[in-house]
Amino acid sequence: MSPLLTAWRQAREEWRANARLRIGVVAVVAVLWLWGLLVLQDQAAEWRVETDVAQQELLRIKPLRAATQWTQRADDARKHLEAAQSMVWSASSQGLLEADLQDILRQWCEKAGLPVRELALGAPGESGLPGVSVLRVRLTVDFNRLALMGLLSEINHSPKLMMVESLHIKSQAQPARAELEIKVLFRPEERKP
Repeated sequence: MSPLLTAWRQAREEWRANARLRIGVVAVVAVLWLWGLLVLQDQAAEWRVETDVAQQELLRIKPLRAATQWTQRADDARKHLEAAQSMVWSASSQGLLEADLQDILRQWCEKAGLPVRELALGAPGESGLPGVSVLRVRLTVDFNRLALMGLLSEINHSPKLMMVESLHIKSQAQPARAELEIKVLFRPEERKP
């Protein structure tokens, strides 16, 4: 006879002969069954809360389904996005972009009558927009209030997007200097084979 069959017969005989074993097994099964019921009750309560939240969200959104202005708003948003994308600087390479940017800033400073003391370009970084990078420029010029206003006006009216993040006037230097931190968004042009 196999050892497994022998063990099975011995366990069956013990089950029949020992009342405490039967009571203990029944008690363990009852505790496990009760624990399972409690777990299911907690899960049912979570599902009820999730269902209530989903129903409230559905009731909030339902009136919007009949609204017709959303297609118009989506079209307006698309047009604004296209306009904003057309204002992003683009060049076939970063080097060409940097050269163009330096030339333009130097021209504007010359036009405004501001001598350029420093023009430094930082490493490009992420903008958070797909395919668009950020280039930071630090421009230091001699301080002349009217000339600086002219330069800021040129930057503001640029057909391509440029943002002056900060402007620091260093009056301790001789002559006084203005330091501008400018942020430029750019997108590399796709090269055609």
